[in-house]
Amino acid sequence: MQRESGQVEKVVMQLRRMITAGEFAPGSRIAEIPVAQQLGVSRTPVRLALGQLEQEGLLISAPRRGFMVRQITITEIVDAFDVRGALEALACRLVVEKGLEVATRVELEECVELGAELLAKGHFVDEDAKRWSDMNQRFHHAIVRAARNEPLAHALAYNARLPLVAPGAIAFKMQSMEVSYRYMSASQAEHQDILEALKRRQASRAEALALEHAYKSRENLRASLADAQRRSAFPQLAARGLAEDLHKG
Repeated sequence: MQRESGQVEKVVMQLRRMITAGEFAPGSRIAEIPVAQQLGVSRTPVRLALGQLEQEGLLISAPRRGFMVRQITITEIVDAFDVRGALEALACRLVVEKGLEVATRVELEECVELGAELLAKGHFVDEDAKRWSDMNQRFHHAIVRAARNEPLAHALAYNARLPLVAPGAIAFKMQSMEVSYRYMSASQAEHQDILEALKRRQASRAEALALEHAYKSRENLRASLADAQRRSAFPQLAARGLAEDLHKG
């Protein structure tokens, strides 16, 4: 079972990189059998990987046609990070105002401990990607649940339908593992600070830290996309739109 899970994650990583590198054009169909043959694996891990990439927003399910590559626009992604930051900042304030429950505190502490464990060896490998992504998603979702505000949770879920925006969709999409490790080290410190502010009932501080956390994630992605543009790794993105985005801020 563990071996099968590892194979699925490898296929996810390969397909994600191929999609973001433009090897599959927007609107192109991705079918199980050709992909399985191309990657030298069975259809099962490919089928599971395609489903995961649909959840991340990189693919769209096409009835009777498998999956199609979704058109990615950088403006949407960057704007969505701003929305996510504002909503998660509000969630942090609500958690403080309503009180941080013991179960939520324990869950957040477990996430921080796992993050420290993953970073302890001083580098990342592909196998660390899913564990970090799952932990990151768990951390952020725990705060949103603890806010106990359904409209806020629904707004975040809708916003997360855009590619590369959901907390669990980071998964080292374009940059090297060395760069990813550096980004995640900074993210780990930000998680610790947010948790500490929540525990100390510092509403304004927790709110500001959540905004800064989302902003840094957005800027890390922007840097990765700029590098991808220099390497012509994103032919599916409109050059004019990407240039406009990279000149903002």
